Amino acid sequence: MITKLSPLPLVALLGLFACKEDGATAHSTISDLPANKKVSELSAAEQEQLCEATATYSAHEIEADEIRRAVCSLQGIVLSSTLHDGSVDACITARDECLAAPEKPAHVESDDRTCAIDWSTCKTTVGELDACIEEVVTELKSFYMELDCGNIGKYKDEMPSKEPEPGEACRRVQTQCPGFVPGDLVSNPQAAPTS
Repeated sequence: MITKLSPLPLVALLGLFACKEDGATAHSTISDLPANKKVSELSAAEQEQLCEATATYSAHEIEADEIRRAVCSLQGIVLSSTLHDGSVDACITARDECLAAPEKPAHVESDDRTCAIDWSTCKTTVGELDACIEEVVTELKSFYMELDCGNIGKYKDEMPSKEPEPGEACRRVQTQCPGFVPGDLVSNPQAAPTS
């Protein structure tokens, strides 16, 4: 005999988990900092936490091999289009040579801090910055996938840019944070501008 259970206890139980206590603050999904806190109000330790978490998040979402393949594909597209016949085969040859070459170590200036950005004039919140970082990572992933020798025909008249244009969330952040360039924070926190 099968008993039919009422869904009400389950709905009530789920509702308990969805409720927050009064005054509870939502936290960033990237840095675990309070999402509604202004970035300019973060302590030095919290700023480091923000930058480290952003670097970890972007490295998790975009693997180094994806970046290397995109960079080598871009090199293949440029070399094929400017020095060769613009063919897919010439692009693939140049890309594969780039991928086979030993990686040059990136030059990073030594600094005890992970993040050299001055957030003191940034009026955006941690949550708004999260939205921008997520947007940049998503756009970069799509951009890197698009950079492929099979797509060389798209670039006959105009070469691809090095980075996608900032989306709506990042444009909002840029208006609140003078000198902030979202791609720099995601791709190389040490090279981000200081304002």
